[in-house]
Amino acid sequence: MSERGDRAAVFRGDADDEGTIAQYRTLVNTVDDAIYQLDADGRFVAVNDAVVEMSGYSREQLLGAHVSLVLDDHDVERIEREIRDELASDGRLNDPYEFAIRTARGGTIPCELRASLLVEDGTFRGTVGVVRDISGREGTEGVLHDRERQLERERDLTDRIVETIPVSIVVFDRDGEVTRTNERIRDVLDIPDLSEVERAAFPPSHVALYDEDGRPVPTDERPSVRVRETKEPVEERVFRVELPNGESRWVSISATPILADDGAVDRVVTAAEDVTDLKERERRLERRRDELSAEMNEVYGRITDAFYALDDQWRFTYANEKAEELIDVSGEGLVGERIWDRFEWASDSKLRAEYETAMETQEATHFELHYPDPLDGWFEIHAYPSETGLSVYFRDITDRKERERRLEETEGEYRTLIENFPNGVVALVDENLNYTTFGGELEGDSHVRRETLEGAPLDALPPDIEAVVAPRYEAALDGESATFTSTIDGREHRFHFVPVRDTDGEIFAALGMSQDVTELKRYERHLEEAKSQLEAAAEAGAVGTWEWRVPEDRVAVGASFADLFDIDPEAARDGVPAERFLSSVHGADRERVEASIDAAMDSCGEYEAEYRVKSADGDVRWVVARGRVECDESGDPVTFPGAITDITEQKQAEEELQRTKNQLESLFRVLPVGVIVADADGRIVEANDRAKEIWGRDIFAAEGVADYERYPIWWADTGDPVAPAEMTMTRVLDGQEVTDPDVFEIESAGGERRIVATLGMPVPNEEGDVTHGVVTMTDISDRREYRRKLEESNERLEQFAYAASHDLQEPLRMITSYLSLIERRYGDALGEDGAEFLEFAVDGAERMREMIDALLTYSRVETEGDPFEPVDLAAVLAETRDDLQMRIEETDAEITSEELPRVRGDASQLRQVFQNLLDNAIEYSGDGPPRVDITAEREGAYWRVSVSDEGIGIDPEHTDRVFEVFQRLHTRDEHDGTGIGLSLCRRIVERHGGTVRVDSEPGEGATFSFTLPAASDEQS
Repeated sequence: MSERGDRAAVFRGDADDEGTIAQYRTLVNTVDDAIYQLDADGRFVAVNDAVVEMSGYSREQLLGAHVSLVLDDHDVERIEREIRDELASDGRLNDPYEFAIRTARGGTIPCELRASLLVEDGTFRGTVGVVRDISGREGTEGVLHDRERQLERERDLTDRIVETIPVSIVVFDRDGEVTRTNERIRDVLDIPDLSEVERAAFPPSHVALYDEDGRPVPTDERPSVRVRETKEPVEERVFRVELPNGESRWVSISATPILADDGAVDRVVTAAEDVTDLKERERRLERRRDELSAEMNEVYGRITDAFYALDDQWRFTYANEKAEELIDVSGEGLVGERIWDRFEWASDSKLRAEYETAMETQEATHFELHYPDPLDGWFEIHAYPSETGLSVYFRDITDRKERERRLEETEGEYRTLIENFPNGVVALVDENLNYTTFGGELEGDSHVRRETLEGAPLDALPPDIEAVVAPRYEAALDGESATFTSTIDGREHRFHFVPVRDTDGEIFAALGMSQDVTELKRYERHLEEAKSQLEAAAEAGAVGTWEWRVPEDRVAVGASFADLFDIDPEAARDGVPAERFLSSVHGADRERVEASIDAAMDSCGEYEAEYRVKSADGDVRWVVARGRVECDESGDPVTFPGAITDITEQKQAEEELQRTKNQLESLFRVLPVGVIVADADGRIVEANDRAKEIWGRDIFAAEGVADYERYPIWWADTGDPVAPAEMTMTRVLDGQEVTDPDVFEIESAGGERRIVATLGMPVPNEEGDVTHGVVTMTDISDRREYRRKLEESNERLEQFAYAASHDLQEPLRMITSYLSLIERRYGDALGEDGAEFLEFAVDGAERMREMIDALLTYSRVETEGDPFEPVDLAAVLAETRDDLQMRIEETDAEITSEELPRVRGDASQLRQVFQNLLDNAIEYSGDGPPRVDITAEREGAYWRVSVSDEGIGIDPEHTDRVFEVFQRLHTRDEHDGTGIGLSLCRRIVERHGGTVRVDSEPGEGATFSFTLPAASDEQS
C-alpha cells in the first residue's frame, strides 16, 4: 500500500479543499485495496490506482462519471437502497456487498464492497468505499477440480501404459501387501481373467518359487521382501515358478524400491519377464554339454545306491563312494577292516543279529536301523548273503523318519484338538454312518459324549439331534457340504458338515462340527442394533455448527460436532472453553488454525480453515471450518458462529490420486526394461532411463514415424537394415500386438553393437482408436553370445563322443575274438570256475559292445538324421510292431492305438522312439501280459503322442532320472538293457523341437508323452 499511498496528489481531481483531504486520509488509513469516493449523486470524485487498474478505465474517464459506468443497474439500485436505509438509522454500512464490476474491456470481475457514508452537518455528501477482487477465492474450487481432472487423465494414461506394457508388474506396499498388478501377470502365473481388485488380492507370495538349482526360495529371499529390507534393487534374477496346473515356468524378476520422504521403503515395484523358452534352450544346451562330458566315464562305471561287501570274517572287501560318504566319518577307508571293530556299537545291536541270521539261513533280510553318533541317522538296509560273505545295500532315511515323527505328533495334536473341542462337538462318520472319531460334548446333554458314541451308529444319538444331523452326514458322504443353524432344546447351534476325501479324491468319511452359538447370536443382534444407531448418528453428524460466546469463552456445539472432537455431548451443548476444541486439532495444524482465528478476531471478519482433527482413539479426520466474528461498536468480538464439514473422503481421494500418479511415474522410471512411449503420430513422448542406457544416450527426439530412419537398426538374424514400416513401434501404432519379440541389432552412441529383443502393445482409447504405443526393449547381447559358445562347445563334444565311441569298437572286437579263441582251445582245461569266469568276461564284453553301439546312435541323432518331411505316424507304428512281432507274441502283449496323425519329422528316428517306448512297456509290464495303448491329442502347432502301459510304474521322484544317459532304476538281473533308450528318445524328440515326459505311480503303470510338430494342411 505504501507505493500507492504516495500518490495522493493523483487520487483526486482537486485536492485543495481541507475537508476533502481529511476524508481522503481517513479512507486511506481505513482500507488497503481499491479505493473510491462518490458524491451524493453517485458520480466518481476520487479513485486510486487500483480502481483504474481493476476497471480498465483511465482516471480522466472515471472522474465525474456515474457509478453505473462500472455497475449493473440492479447493483446500483441495491446499493442506493442500502444507503437510504442506513441514513435513516446510524449512518453506517456494516455488511459487505458482493457484485461484479463491468470493465472497459467488456469483462466482469467478482468483487466485495465495504462502504462508509460521508455526512457533514447532517447533510449526506456521498460515500467512500473499498473494493476487493474475490475472483481468486471463487476460482479455488474450479482450479482444484481442473487439477483433479488433469491428475485423473495423467493417471488413466499411465494406467493404460502399465496395463498394455508386455511386462508383468506387481506393486507391494511397505507391509508386503499387493497394491497393484497389471494384466500381464496372467501370462506369468497362468491365472484366469481377474478384475483389478481380484488381481490385487491375488497373493504372489503363495506361488511356489525355486532358484536355478531347484531349491525353494525362502520368504526373506524373495525379491520384493529383499528390496524392502535392504532398500537396494534386485535386477534380473531368474526363478522357476510352479503354476497351478503343475507345470513350471521360468521368469526373470527385477524389483526396485520407491522411497518415501522419510527414507523408508513406501512401495516395491517388481517386474517379471517370461524367459521359459530361453531358459529351456539354455538348459537343453547345458544338459547336452554335461551328458557329452560324462558319456565316456559312464561307459566304465556308475554310482548307484550306497553299497559295501563283507567276507565270511566280517571284513569289508568293497565299499563304493556313496557308502564311504555316508558311514566313513573318519575318512580312513573301510576296506580290510572288520565291521565290528570299526563300529564297536554294532557288536551288540540289531545290525549284528540281522547279519548273522542272514548268513546262517542264507536268506536276504531288510530292516531299518538308527546309527548312533557320530552318524546319528536312520538307514534302510538290504542284506543279501552268499557262502563267501554278505552284500549290503543301504540308504539314508533320516528325513523320512523325521517326517513320520512329525506326522505322529500332528496326529496327536489333532486328537487333542478333537477331544477338547470348545463348547461343542466334532466327529468323523464312516460310510456305514458309524462314528469313528468323536470329541467334545454338548453342554447339558450327557448322552452326546465320546464314551457313549465313538464306534456307535448315528441312531445312538438322542432322536431330536439325530433328526438334524443324520441327513447332513448322508449328504456329505455324497459330496455335499452344508453350514446352518438349528435350535435344539431352546439353544441355537451352528452345524458344519463336509465330505472327507482320500489322496485319490474318493470320499471315505464325513466330518461334522457343531457349536453352541446362543450367546454369540444374542451378542450379534445387539451389535446389529448398535451398528444401525451408529450409522444414523454418523450420517446426521456429517455437518456441525458452533456458537462461540467470546467474552465468556464458551463454545456450544451439537452432538455430532462434539463426537468429532471427542467432547462429552452434554457438556458441549451448554458450552465448553475453546481450548477443549483446539486441543483436538492435529499438532501440525494447530498453530496455523490459531493464527487464522486470531486474524478473524482482530479484523471482526470471516474465518475459514482446513485442518485435521485427532480423536482420543487416534483416528484422524479432515474438516473445513467457516465462520464470521461479530463485534460490538467498540470493535470487540462478541460472538463467533460457524459451521464445520467433514472432508476426509475428499482429502483422501486427492492424496490417493496424487500418490497413484507418483507411484506410476516412479514405476515407469525404474522398470528394469527399456520402455518407449509414442503418441498416435509416432512422436516419442517418453523413454525411461533403461532405454537410454541401452542406446547409450537420449536419442528419442523423433517427431513422427518418418524420423525413425535416423536410428541404426538391423535384423539380428540376417543383418538387413530395418525399414521404419517394419519397426516394432510402427506396427504397434497400426494396432498390432507384438507379443513374439523382434530381435534387432543396434548401434549405440559409443559405436557398440548390441542385440535387443523388443515387444510392443497399442494403447487404445474408449472408442478403440490407438492413442499411444508402448515398446519395451531388453538387451540380450550376453544371452546370444552365451548360446553361441554353448552351441560351439556341444558341436566339439559331439565330434569327440562319436570319435571316441567309434575308436573303442576295434579293441573291443579284439577282446571278444581272443576270449572266443580261449574258449575254443582251452575250454576243457579251464574247469568249472574258469568257464564261469570266461562266461562273465564274454558277457561283459558283449554288454560293452551294446553300450558303445547305443552311444554311437545317441551321438549321431543330430549329425546323421534325415531331413524333416511329412510322416504318417500310423505307418511308423505299424513298422515298429512288425519289428517287435516276435517279442509281442512271446509275451502275449496287446497293443492298441487310436487314429494317429501326420507330423513333420524324421521317420527313421521316430520309428526308434516308438520301438524304445514299446519295448520298455513290454519289459516292465509286471506279472500279467503287457497292455499298451497309444493316443494323440492336438496342442496348437504340435501333436502330443502318449504311450500308456499297465506295468510296474515309476516312483515320481525318479521321472527325470530315467531320461538321463545310462541311468537305470533296476539291476540287469531284474531287467536287461543299456540304460540309454529313454535318453535316445528325449534326444530325438528335442531334435524335432518337442518335449518328452513321464507320468507314473508305482504299481499304476506309466504314460510316456512326447510332442511333435504337426504337418501343415497342405503337407497333409
